Amino acid sequence: MTKLRAWRWPLAALVVLLAGAFAAALAFGGNDGGTLDPDSASPDGGRALATLLRDRGVTVTPVRTTADVLTTVQAARSGATLLVTDPGLLTRFQLDTVAATPVARLVVVQPDPESTELLTTEAALVSPSPEGAKLVDPGCPDADARAAGNADIGDGEVFSGVPTGCYPLAGGDALVTTAGPASNDTVLVGSRTPFRNDGLADHGNAALALRLLGKHPTVVWYLPDEADPAAASGQKSFTDVLPAGWRWGALTMVLAIGLLALWQARRLGPVVSERMPVAVRAAETVEGRARLYERGRVTDRAAGALREATRARLAARLGLPRMAAAGDVAAAIAARGGPPTADALAVLAGPVPADDAGLVGLASALDRLEAEVGRL
Repeated sequence: MTKLRAWRWPLAALVVLLAGAFAAALAFGGNDGGTLDPDSASPDGGRALATLLRDRGVTVTPVRTTADVLTTVQAARSGATLLVTDPGLLTRFQLDTVAATPVARLVVVQPDPESTELLTTEAALVSPSPEGAKLVDPGCPDADARAAGNADIGDGEVFSGVPTGCYPLAGGDALVTTAGPASNDTVLVGSRTPFRNDGLADHGNAALALRLLGKHPTVVWYLPDEADPAAASGQKSFTDVLPAGWRWGALTMVLAIGLLALWQARRLGPVVSERMPVAVRAAETVEGRARLYERGRVTDRAAGALREATRARLAARLGLPRMAAAGDVAAAIAARGGPPTADALAVLAGPVPADDAGLVGLASALDRLEAEVGRL
C-alpha cells in the first residue's frame, strides 16, 4: 500500500499525458478526408467545388492510386482533366507515370520543385510566395483568369521561367500554363485556397477553379495515398507517411517519459546520512582479526602487522618519516642512548616466530622496546 501511495502522483501525471497525446493525435491526425478531398466537408476539403462541377454536368471521379488514374483516364474517351491535389506525396515513379498519362488538361496544385521538373517540359522554377501576398489580380490576357478576376492565390508557391503566367507576384506568377511530356495543357497552381471549401466563395476563387477544371466532361480527381502500391518504389520513409498528429503524439509520449524519468531521478538537498544498524567497537574488530590469524596459523602476517605498527609509532616519536625503514629506526634508537642497533633491529626486523608462543614473545619484546624509547 505504501509503494502504491508513493506512485499515485506519477501514475496520475502519466495518465494525463497519455490522454493529451491521444487528443493531439485525434486533433491533428484524424482522417477527415484530407485536403481537397471531393467528399470532405471540412474547411480544407473540396466537396463544394466537386458539387459545383457536377451541377454543371462534369463527371468528378476521385481516385487514390496511380493505377486508377490510368484506368479512369483511358475510360474517359471524350477527354479528361487530371487534377493532382498533393504532388509532394508522389514518388518519382508515380510522377513519371502521371507525366506520361495522356490527358486533355493536367492541373497540378502547389507542386514542389521535383514534381514541377518531372511534370513539365519547361524549366519552371518554384519559390515561396512573398509574405503578406494573398489576393492577386490576374495581370494577364488569359480569358479564364480575366473572367475570374482577383483570387486568393498568392499564399503558396510562385513559378518563374515560364513565359505564360497569370497572377504576378514578386519573382514570378502564381499560376502558369505550360507543356508537359504527355499534355500540352499543363497548369501549375501555386495555392490550394481557390479550391478549398472555406475559400471557394471568396472573390473570384470559384470562377477560377471552375474554369480550370470544367473545360472537359470528366475530372479525374487524384488524391495521392501513401497506401498506393506504386508508392512502394519511392523513397518515402516511415515518418513521412505517418500522419502528422501521430508524430506529435509520439513526440509528446517521449517527452512525458523523459520528464517522468527526470522527476524520479531528481536529488534535492544534501545526501541524507543514515544510522548504521550495528556499531562495532574498534577493539572488537582487532580481536576478531587476531582470532582469524590464530585460526589460520599465519604467525608471519601477525608478526609483520605488530612490527609495522611499532615501527611507525617509534618513527613518529623519534622525528623520522612515518615510512622510515627498520634499520633507520634502530640506528636512531641507539643514537638516543637506547638499546644497540643490532638488538633493536633484531626486534623490529628479526626472524619470523614459528608458533604462537614465539609470537607472544615478539609482542612483549616490541612493548619493552617502545617503553624504553619512551623513557629516553
